[in-house]
This record gives sequence, C-alpha cells and structure tokens, in this order.
Amino acid sequence: MPDGLDQVTVSLGRLHTLVADLQHQAADCRQQLHAAREREEAQFRQSMDAMFQEHRRRMELALRPAIVRAWQVVAAAAGVLILMFAGSLLLLKQANERLSAAQARAEAAEVDAQVQEAARHVEISSCGGRPCIRIDRSAATWKSEGREYVLVGD
Repeated sequence: MPDGLDQVTVSLGRLHTLVADLQHQAADCRQQLHAAREREEAQFRQSMDAMFQEHRRRMELALRPAIVRAWQVVAAAAGVLILMFAGSLLLLKQANERLSAAQARAEAAEVDAQVQEAARHVEISSCGGRPCIRIDRSAATWKSEGREYVLVGD
C-alpha cells in the first residue's frame, strides 16, 4: 500500500499546488478588478465633471437673458418709485404752500373782520371836507410803538 499512499501524497501535493495557483490567480484577478474599478471610477468622475461643467455653462447661457431682464425690471421699478417719491414731495410742497397761503388769507380775513367789527363802533364823518371820527374820550386806550389808540368795541 505504500504505493497508494505515495499516490495520495503526490495528489495532495498537486492539489495544494493547484489551490495555491488558484489563490494566486484569484488575488491577481482581485487586483486587476480593483485597478479596473479605480480606472472606471476616475473616468466616471471625469465624465461627470465634464457633464457638470457643460451643464453649468448651458445654464449660465440660458439664464443670462433672464438675469438681464430681472435687473432691467428692478431698475425700472426703482425709477418708477423714485419718480413717485419725487412727485409726492412736489405735491406735498404745493399743498404746504397752499396751506400757508390759506392760513395767511385766513389771518388777514380775521384782521379785516376785527377792523370791520371795530368800524361798527366808530362814527366816521366829514369835517370841512376832511375825514374825521368821533371817539369817546373816556374809552380805554392802547399804546403801541409810541402811539396811542382808543380801544373800540368790547
């Protein structure tokens, strides 16, 4: 039986060599697959980067007119707002001038009304062709700027 044992030993040696060769081939295949995967990943990254850059360039070209229009709209809106603000200021100035003029007229009318009210208490006549008034010497007087006035009315 030593012959059979030698054959088994030789067969086991061949089997061990075959397994070692297969393991070596599997390791080589793994390394080749890993290298191929890394090359493919690098190629994929480059392709994706190129596609992204092209997509970005196309988007910028497509959006450029819209961005220009948006800025034009913003500028036009700002211009309209500035014109409206200037117009409002002009209208406010005119309204203020009208109010001031109306206040001045009202004050003048008030003074005129006071003068007319006072004139109702004074008798104006003609004395030898010259105007004259009749006043009550016992009435109270008012002094202003070195002159003396007789208070007329209540």
